[in-house]
Amino acid sequence: MPPSDLDWMKRALARAEKGRGRTSPNPMVGAVVVRAGKGVGEGHHAYFGGPHAEVVALRRAGRRAQGATLYVTLEPCSTWGKTPPCVDAMIASGVKRVVIGSADPNPQNRLTGIRKLKRAGIRVQVGVCTCEVQRQNQSFFKAMRTGLPFVTLKMAQSLDGKIAATSGESRWVSSPASRQLVHRLRSEADAVLVGKNTALLDNPRLRGVNGGTKPWRVVLDPDLELRPTARVFKGPQMTLLAVSEKKLKERFETRFQGKGHIFLPLPERKGRLELKPLLQKLVSLGVHHLLVEGGGELAWSLIQEGWVDRLIWIVAPKIVGGRKAKTSVEGEGVEKLSQAFALRWDRIYPSGDDWVLEAELAHS
Repeated sequence: MPPSDLDWMKRALARAEKGRGRTSPNPMVGAVVVRAGKGVGEGHHAYFGGPHAEVVALRRAGRRAQGATLYVTLEPCSTWGKTPPCVDAMIASGVKRVVIGSADPNPQNRLTGIRKLKRAGIRVQVGVCTCEVQRQNQSFFKAMRTGLPFVTLKMAQSLDGKIAATSGESRWVSSPASRQLVHRLRSEADAVLVGKNTALLDNPRLRGVNGGTKPWRVVLDPDLELRPTARVFKGPQMTLLAVSEKKLKERFETRFQGKGHIFLPLPERKGRLELKPLLQKLVSLGVHHLLVEGGGELAWSLIQEGWVDRLIWIVAPKIVGGRKAKTSVEGEGVEKLSQAFALRWDRIYPSGDDWVLEAELAHS
C-alpha cells in the first residue's frame, strides 16, 4: 500500500521535531517533497533566522520538485521576515499540489499564503494532522491566539509534598536523572521564571544549555531586594527583573546599570505583582514558552489565576515531614474540595528513582 497524505505529513512532523528548542519565536516546521510516490527532498526549520523548512526541502529536491506535491506542517509565509517568502519559492519550484497541516494562527498572516498559492494555480489541501501540528507548536499557537505565553509549571517534591527541609535546604530533592530532565525542559523554553524567595534562598544560576544565551531568566523581585552579585545574574543569559512600578519610581536603581539586565515594571494588587501584565510583556519580547521553577506561593498564584497550561511534577521517594517545611503549592488554597483544581493526566514515567507526572489543568 503506497504512503498516504497522512503518512507523508507524519514524516514532515518528524522532521519539524528536529528544530525543537532552536526556532523560537518561530514555530517548528517540517516539509517533504514527494514525486511519483517517493520522497525527493525534505527539510526542517533548524534555527531562528535560518532558512525555512519548505525552502530547504525544495533545494534538496531541485528539478524533481516540478509537478510534485509538497507537504508542510504549517502554512507557508507570504511576507518578508528574516528570510524571503516561502510561498514565492514554492510557486517558482513548479510544485502542483501543496498539503498543509494547519493554517497560520497569526491573525496578520492567516490564510494569506494559502490564497497566494491558489491564485498561482496550485492545488492546496489544509487540515492533515492538524491536532498534531498544533500540539507540537502549542506555545506558538497560544501566543498568537491569546497574547500570553504557554506556561509550564515544574515542581520537584518529596512524596509528602515538600520542596525543602525545615531548615530551608532544597538541594537535592530529586535524583540526578531528574535534574537532567529539568535541563532538557529549560532547553525547550524561552525563559525561566522564579520568585524572589527562590532567588534569595537557593541562589540558582538557571544556566542555559551548553552555555547558551537561552533561556532568559525572569525573577519576581517587587521590592528590589536582589543584589547584582546573585548567581542568577551570572553568565551570558539575559536576566529580567519584574519589579513594582511604584517601587521603581520611588528610587532610581543604579546597582544594575551597565549589567545588561532589563526591568519590567508591573502594577500591584493586594501587595502582589500582577502576573498577567508580566506574561503579556514577555510575549511582546518573544517569550512564547515560559518555564516556572519558583516556590509554592508563585505556583498557587499562577494556578489560581488560570495561567498554567502544563504541570510537570517530579516526585522523589522521600518523606520530609515538618509543619514548617515548604510545600510545592501554598497560598490561600481552597475552602472546599469541590473547589480543587482538577487535572487531566498526560503521562507518568520513571526518572532515576523518581516518578514524573505530567498533566494539564482541566479548565485550561
